[in-house]
Amino acid sequence: MKFTGKQIKLLELFSKALANKNRIKILILINEKPKLNVVSIADNLKMNYQSVAVHTQRLEKVGFIHKRYKGLLMEHIITERGKHFLISFQKVLNLKS
Repeated sequence: MKFTGKQIKLLELFSKALANKNRIKILILINEKPKLNVVSIADNLKMNYQSVAVHTQRLEKVGFIHKRYKGLLMEHIITERGKHFLISFQKVLNLKS
């Protein structure tokens, strides 16, 4: 299996985006309950609103989630890339060593 330099850099960015348990929890929550806003995410996960805002920005930057306005609120939706990463991690977790 070969990787290009660009692919290695992307893997590094993806790994850094998921190197925080709160970002992983946010990604899983958005997958289970699409179209949540930051306040709803913070309430669901018992997190600070500002922390959630920072974490969702990081997840959006690497393309795991997408944000869109609905009225005055911003909805968060998991992308295909985000779904594929969750599926891949689930498969890896189910593998036996």
